Amino acid sequence: MLKKILIGELTLGMVVEKMDRSWLEHPFLTNRKKITTQAHIERLREYNITELYINTDMGLDVDAGPDGPGPEPDPMIEVADTLAPTPDGASPLPVNLAAPLKEEIPFHVEIEAAKVAQKEAHTVVNEVLHNVRMGKSIESGKAVKAVNHMIDSIFRNMDALSSLTRIKGYDEYTFVHSVNVCVLSLTLGRQLGLDREELQSLGIGAMLHDAGKMKVPPAILNKPGKLTDVEFAEMKKHALYSAEVLERTEGITDEAKAVAMQHHERFGGTGYPDGLKGEAISRCAQIAAIADTYDAMTTTRVYSRPMTPPEGIRRIFELSKTDFNPVFAQRFIQCLGIYPIGTTVQLDTSEIGIVVSVNHDKVLRPKVMLVCKDERRRMPVPIEVDLTDPAAPDSPKFRRTIARPVDPAQFAIEVDLYLPKVAL
Repeated sequence: MLKKILIGELTLGMVVEKMDRSWLEHPFLTNRKKITTQAHIERLREYNITELYINTDMGLDVDAGPDGPGPEPDPMIEVADTLAPTPDGASPLPVNLAAPLKEEIPFHVEIEAAKVAQKEAHTVVNEVLHNVRMGKSIESGKAVKAVNHMIDSIFRNMDALSSLTRIKGYDEYTFVHSVNVCVLSLTLGRQLGLDREELQSLGIGAMLHDAGKMKVPPAILNKPGKLTDVEFAEMKKHALYSAEVLERTEGITDEAKAVAMQHHERFGGTGYPDGLKGEAISRCAQIAAIADTYDAMTTTRVYSRPMTPPEGIRRIFELSKTDFNPVFAQRFIQCLGIYPIGTTVQLDTSEIGIVVSVNHDKVLRPKVMLVCKDERRRMPVPIEVDLTDPAAPDSPKFRRTIARPVDPAQFAIEVDLYLPKVAL
């Protein structure tokens, strides 16, 4: 039975069923949420939620005492919460992720070095893919060097290099995608606490995960329509081809080869080429699979329109229930934020701006550069605001809150003209 209650009546053991808001307008990543800590209640207050519905069949009723029966713990881990115990079947984490990762260098300082590392990686991948297409052997040395430079950048600042993955070119899809998957994989790997040796294997495997596509006939690789069963069977062989390329290359670890072979395997056992399930899939391949899927979904392809970054984030969350290690998927969302850097948003004040910094502790409250006063008026000078700022001193309400993501083209906003201003 659903019962409407006031926030003041909410107590531990209740199960919130809905809040009459979209998933982007409350602090949890699902509408159903068992209230197990006082922090859950405080998060709802922070988002100015005053009324909500509880499910009395699954949790406590208003009249039930605190020792009354409650439902089983929610198996889903919301990004907004402190990391919960690992769900059954998910990888144990190498470090205590409740401890925040400290940035050594500010975003606006690191962004220039990140651009250099990205450019180097693009050059290396372009050369590698050309050599594979021509049937030539590839040298791992340049790839290792490029990956190490990216690791250095990510350790100095986790957001700078990942923010550059928003820049995508349709004509250069394969090698830009390869670099993006490498960057996103390394960012998630760093968040998960992998050591440098494992990060290097992850990065090499992710950078070269699609090398085998150079052996797929171009007519299939670039076909604008749906592939036939025969064509799709050939396309799926690219994972095997990639693994073969890395097998013939000196200096490539078994973990990197596993990334190339297994990046299309799925945690629930529905992937290919071997239908591996759960921990039978390499941990690095589990990470790369999330990065590969997200970048592919948010990029223009010959056969589909791209999802916006928030749409891609939402889809990754949905797939964490079936296809991906749920801990890894939700940490990926925490890395990028609900609104990744470069997302154009409209606030509840009617102002329009661009997300320029992710708040990894409160993913719905990034920093935003305001560029429009409303849908008709531009700001004379862009203004950066922090969405954690209160409406007034000691007020539980916030001065500004994101209302919705918007299409920058609708307001003639060229995102890349504004983001470099952060790097000055």
